[in-house]
Amino acid sequence: MSHEHESEKKLETAVHALLPMLGMLFVQMCLNYYFAPQNMIFISPYLLSFLVVSIVMSVVLWKGQICPGQRGRLTFVLKFLAVFALGNLAYSYGFTPKHIPLLLVAVMAVLLPILYWQDADEDNLYQTMIYCSFGVAVVAILQYLAVYWWEIPSLLNGLRANNFAQLQLGLLLSGWYLMLANSRLEGFFKLLIQLAILALVMNYIWTVFVLYQQVQIMPETSFVPFILYFMVQFAILAILAWLLLGKKEKQIKNPVGWSAATFLAMLYPLVSIG
Repeated sequence: MSHEHESEKKLETAVHALLPMLGMLFVQMCLNYYFAPQNMIFISPYLLSFLVVSIVMSVVLWKGQICPGQRGRLTFVLKFLAVFALGNLAYSYGFTPKHIPLLLVAVMAVLLPILYWQDADEDNLYQTMIYCSFGVAVVAILQYLAVYWWEIPSLLNGLRANNFAQLQLGLLLSGWYLMLANSRLEGFFKLLIQLAILALVMNYIWTVFVLYQQVQIMPETSFVPFILYFMVQFAILAILAWLLLGKKEKQIKNPVGWSAATFLAMLYPLVSIG
């Protein structure tokens, strides 16, 4: 009976781990298919978020004071990052213009879940796996930023793949996966929330700057998507403040709060529709 209950719980955890990955794939494919100009270079609005999650998880597995049980639960949920990595690579290569400036980054993103898939029992092998995942993620982020800011900079990209919004989402996804893994790193949850709030503030400033520039170029720009976007960001801020300042025990890991904040953060690319 206990074995059956454990299997059901593991299946439920796997489903929850899959949801944000499938959601991000669905949103980016719909936006690119229905709203991007024809033959426009494809830039995933979530790839940087994915890499931020990899960096944060590598730090947790490397430096976090976690027992083997917590480590096993965390590496289990991180394996499902492969769904987004593989889906993004397949979509980028098969259904977008053949010039794919972020192809190497997409390939490196596929390597990261493979590293998490290795159940290393020996400490030396485990440490090597973590070092590799951290190194791959750092190199991928540097190349992503180089392509974004130097190879194909444009005003539209400032909205479509907003770096600050992706950083915010990556931090929230990290907290989401730690919550799924029943991590007991309460102090790290607080740090993630504080960093997410900082990223949110920077996101506000960047979006206002982009809006100002866009209005200068196109005075007929609609303000409605931006107003809705700022409202969503304010809702995320309220949720994060509630998680951080709540007096109830373990409120910092409240699954409803993390789910709501993460889902709302995933909607950021919709502002580019307007």
